[in-house]
Amino acid sequence: MKKQWQSFYVVTFITIILLVLVACNEKTETKYQDENLVTIETVLNQAFTGPSDELKQIVDSKGLEDLVQYDENFYKDYFADESSYLEFVKNNYGSGFMIEPIRNGYELKVNNIEYEKTESNEIIYNFAVEIQYRKEGSKKSAVEVVKGQANLNKEHKIEDLLIHDKEFHSLFNN
Repeated sequence: MKKQWQSFYVVTFITIILLVLVACNEKTETKYQDENLVTIETVLNQAFTGPSDELKQIVDSKGLEDLVQYDENFYKDYFADESSYLEFVKNNYGSGFMIEPIRNGYELKVNNIEYEKTESNEIIYNFAVEIQYRKEGSKKSAVEVVKGQANLNKEHKIEDLLIHDKEFHSLFNN
């Protein structure tokens, strides 16, 4: 009888250890995912909300150096390296995305962002951004969804960001 109780305690102890390890691993995984999502969300919110008064002034003054500095201030820290940051800016995802809304008098606001981690061994998320936009002075607004993909590294920095915005961008050409 004593031997049965000892076996029971050993099995129970091992089960508890395994449960604790699994729980800790899930918390680490969730925290890791959350930090990745914070990075993606920060960049997308900045890119699709506005334009800010500061950005309007920079675009109106036609100061290219000011525009470059504006992007660096808001985006550069979220990217893995200079190359990934420059690719983001080159694709007009930074302040460049707001040029047409500024020229045509539109305001944008992110309503919601949905994420889905891919099955890849790399850290890749597909996302859908629900963006509300309206002409300045109008009470009527519309909503459009822009989709894309973000690849991150283990330091929660973006290595590549792809935004499918061609159709959305054309909405601002009057």
